[in-house]
Order: sequence, then structure tokens, then C-alpha cells
Amino acid sequence: MAPRVEDYAPRLNVTIWTLTGVAALFLGLRLYCKVRRERPIRADDYVLVASWFALATSCSMLSFITTIGYGRHNADIAPGNFNYILLISYMAGFFSILAACWSKISFAITLLYIVTGSRVKALLWFILVTVNLVLGASATIQFAQCWPPERLWHPGGPGHCWPRIVVIRFNIFVSAYSGCMDVVLALLPWVVVWTATISKKEKLSALFAMSMGVFAGITSFLKIKTLGAIGSPDLTDSVNLLIFGSAESAITIIAASIPILRGLLYVSKKQPRPQFYQEPATKLHAPSAARVQKAQSTDQGYDFQWLKWSHMDEDAEDKERETRW
Repeated sequence: MAPRVEDYAPRLNVTIWTLTGVAALFLGLRLYCKVRRERPIRADDYVLVASWFALATSCSMLSFITTIGYGRHNADIAPGNFNYILLISYMAGFFSILAACWSKISFAITLLYIVTGSRVKALLWFILVTVNLVLGASATIQFAQCWPPERLWHPGGPGHCWPRIVVIRFNIFVSAYSGCMDVVLALLPWVVVWTATISKKEKLSALFAMSMGVFAGITSFLKIKTLGAIGSPDLTDSVNLLIFGSAESAITIIAASIPILRGLLYVSKKQPRPQFYQEPATKLHAPSAARVQKAQSTDQGYDFQWLKWSHMDEDAEDKERETRW
């Protein structure tokens, strides 16, 4: 009787597709909530959708290579498939990094629609730029760490690569920085909401919904423990790394969608509508005359939302919609 081959592929597939499926559910509900309430689909929504597609592309590539041996120890992989597995796994890692980058950018853009303080906006722009630079560099190094790049999936070929410890340390920095930015983005709403003139219950509800990104930061920190698998001679060592990479993006997509879903809790007129964050463009204060004039003369959806800042505006809007139907 042949010895049983150890295979981590089923665990990998179940985990990454469960995470991707849950992220798709929350993203779909986010878009449904906006369409249901006739809110505009804006830049943060498009970026978040792109992030999910990048995540799904990464997971599809990982699932494909499990069909040709990935998840098993090197000795159990057909020699002709080994190079293909290496190439596609690097491509999957590239798209996983894109998904993580775009999901963070989406939430930062959402916060830019909400905040009014110049210092907070400057911090958000700093996060936008640096996250792009850091994660963009990480995605580039996926293939630039060896020259020629073919040496990545042909380990015995001509050329040279960076020392393994250098690549690991850089990725530790990337994961730590990514996690810190998730935590900062999750805590920034506290600065905006805590001084708002709304009930304590409403404050806590909004803060809870907008601070779920902390879990994405925790996932990024936990991923650091798996980075030692980079460059490991046994491919099974990288399974947990790929799972945490997919989890980080999926959790960020979920966290970015949850605040919008609060609107689903208030679709019944018997329930009071939230005073804050029914939709990311809602402001905390009444619009000035200048803002009203700007909203009347622009086609950008979020400017019009500044006119819908009170309960009376929302109720009148619903009554008008019901009359049309």
C-alpha cells in the first residue's frame, strides 16, 4: 500500500475561497445598499470592486496550481510542474498585494469624503501615497528580486537573486507598515465622530462599524510570523503565508463595506435613521451657502449629499420616491 501523500491543497482552497466569498457578499450588499437608497457609486466603490477582482484572480491562480501539485512536498510534485507552480505562485502573490493595496486605498478615499479638517485630510493623503509606494514596491520586488526574473521559477538557471534575508526583512517591514495603516484608518473615525453632536448610542454604533479595519491590521501583523517561508526549499511552507495574504485583503474589503451596511438596518420607517454615516458622503454639520451653491452646480454625487444631512430631508426623499412608484 502506497504511503499517504501529505496535501495542504484542500485546506488552502477552502480557506481562501471562503474568505473571498464572504468578502463578495459584503461588497455586494454594500453596492445593493447604495443602489437601493439611490446613492451614487463613487471612486471608493470602484477601487474596492477592483480590489475584490484582484483577490479573486489571486485565489484562482492558487487553486489552479493545487491541481498540478502545489500543497504537497516537493518530492511529491511532478518535476515538469515545479517551474509552473513557482511562476504562477509569484503571480498570485502579485495580485494579492494589489488587492491589499487597493482595499486600503478605498477606505482612505471613503474617509476623505467624510472628514473636513485639513490636518486629517493631509494624514489621509499621506496614507494614500505611502501605502501605494510601500505595497507597490513590494509587488515590484516579487519579480525584481532576481535578475533575470526567470530565475525565480528556474532556481537552477543563470543569474543572481537578492539574499533571502533581505527579502524577508523588507516584507516584514511591509506587513508591519500595512498593519499600522489599517489601525490608523480604523481609529481616524474616532476623531471625526467623537465630537459630533449625536447620541452616545449612535456614536458607538458608527465607531464600531467604521473601526473593523483593526482586524485587517491584526491579520497583517500575524502574517509576519509566516514570512520565513519566503524562499523556503519546501513549497508547503508557503501555504500559511498565502492564506494570510488572502485573509488580509478579504477582511479589509469586509471592513470597508460594513459602515455602508448600517443603512440596511434603517430601511423601515418604524426605525430611526442614523444621524451619522448613512452614506460615506454625509457630513456632520449643516451645509454652508457656498456648499449648497456648489452642490447645485456640480455633477459629483457626493456634493449633492451635503444637502441631505437631516432626518427631514431623508423622510421627504422617501415620500417623493414612494409617490413616483
